[in-house]
Amino acid sequence: MRVVSILRRFWPAAWMLAACAALAWRQDWNRELFLLLHQASHIVAAPLWRFASVFGDWLTVFSLMLYLSWRDPRRLPAMLIGSALAVLLAIGLKAGFAMPRPPLVLPPGSFDLLDRLPGSGSFPSGHAMAAAALATFAARGMACGRAAVWAALAGIVMLSRIAIGVHWPLDLLAGALLGWGSMAMALRWAWPQGWPRDVTRTLQLILLVTLAGGVAWLLGHRGVFAEYWLRVGIASASMLAGFWRASRLGH
Repeated sequence: MRVVSILRRFWPAAWMLAACAALAWRQDWNRELFLLLHQASHIVAAPLWRFASVFGDWLTVFSLMLYLSWRDPRRLPAMLIGSALAVLLAIGLKAGFAMPRPPLVLPPGSFDLLDRLPGSGSFPSGHAMAAAALATFAARGMACGRAAVWAALAGIVMLSRIAIGVHWPLDLLAGALLGWGSMAMALRWAWPQGWPRDVTRTLQLILLVTLAGGVAWLLGHRGVFAEYWLRVGIASASMLAGFWRASRLGH
């Protein structure tokens, strides 16, 4: 009965894990599913997929989670530990598996590459990990309907990576599982009641300064496509809102 209860609670993760196993076992299914979804994605304009992909960029995800942490400071430890764990997993697994991305495997003309090809390995998807971590962090304590909105956002980010042509379905499913798992464990075990108020405020200020450095770096490295400004705008808005709130609390 305990196994049935766990499956009922975590059935999306169980389904995704089974899908990962199937795609890893049959790489031809992985390739065919990529081509099917990539061709179907053509009904949406390429710039929209690149805009969606911004929400799997770690700087954007960090900006949004930092903003949310101002509303619920108890989640700051989970934000830091869950994000750090996800990033370390992404770096280690990408280097360990060194799986080639679709453009390096598929014949020319079978798909459209809509963005620059990243130089890192394909497995797992860092964008899927970041989007799933953000959705898990943001949906904590929400009603099912509102939580589903965040889950849908993560799903759109995952589809955008196939539409752009830089990730296999297996990369995305594994990345989403790892991102969800990292943040879910952090929310449960990493100081769930938060740190002392003074420590939290000091860390938030340090993180805001770090975010300001990220914005400065972005402004010094102009992007090729229009979504660059969406990335700059989200990070800048979060930074300014954070400094404004910090100034209000200081009075």
